[in-house]
Amino acid sequence: MSKEPPSRPLPSQFLVAEDWSCLGRISLQTATTIFQIWGLPTTYFPVHLLAAHPGWDPNAPQLDLTAWLEETLTYWHNRVFKGAYLGYLGSIAVTHLWQQFLEDCSGLVLLDPAMADHGQLYPGFDEDYVQAQRELLTVADVLTPNLSEAELLLKQSITTDTDLTAALVSLTRQIRGDKVIITSVHEGQQIGCAYLEHQQLRKVLHPRNPHNFTGTGDLFSSLLACLLFSGWQWQQAIVQATALTAEAVNLTPATAVDVDLTAIIPRFWRLKEVRESD
Repeated sequence: MSKEPPSRPLPSQFLVAEDWSCLGRISLQTATTIFQIWGLPTTYFPVHLLAAHPGWDPNAPQLDLTAWLEETLTYWHNRVFKGAYLGYLGSIAVTHLWQQFLEDCSGLVLLDPAMADHGQLYPGFDEDYVQAQRELLTVADVLTPNLSEAELLLKQSITTDTDLTAALVSLTRQIRGDKVIITSVHEGQQIGCAYLEHQQLRKVLHPRNPHNFTGTGDLFSSLLACLLFSGWQWQQAIVQATALTAEAVNLTPATAVDVDLTAIIPRFWRLKEVRESD
């Protein structure tokens, strides 16, 4: 009888889990591009498969991968990942699977609780899904909600700097780590993100582009995760991720649906070269 070949030793890698859209450059497509350019060894988990994301066609065919994901996470149960980045998860069942899987993860876990924008939940989500995301906070070291998601997680409106500071403090208390950034923060004609430094409110802002593109938050969180996983300091990573995202938005054609990250690839690559030469 022939013997089965032995399993190959698995290299230490990072983990990224998001939905995959065949049409549309967002979510896992964005993260895959960013992480591969940077050369981070990564295992990619599609959590939901879409023929096209809702920005292109809300009625496009979709495939629920919950059963496959559960089997796959069982397969990887002894695997130690150096870090994890979770984005759009799509269902309560999938959210619970990741909560269980990452309970003992010793690496940095970044959570982007992608579920809402412009004050509204994404279609198909309800308060039960928001509650599942609240429960997922316990495995997160870094949290990157946009303003709408932060309000939903906290069940309160955020309209002033005092509200923003209180929200950051409250969310920090609910996660495993101590790093929270709220994105889509507006100030006059500027937009960016807010975080706390020594309990003081800090903002990183850029001129606001009048056009709205899908995938901007995905790009920011992917850039931030990539830089943090590479050992960048917290504040430096925020500044660079915000600047690169703003540049991508400004260079995206006004007629586009999704933010175009290709224009920032040369600058992103130069950051990598500078980092490696230090």
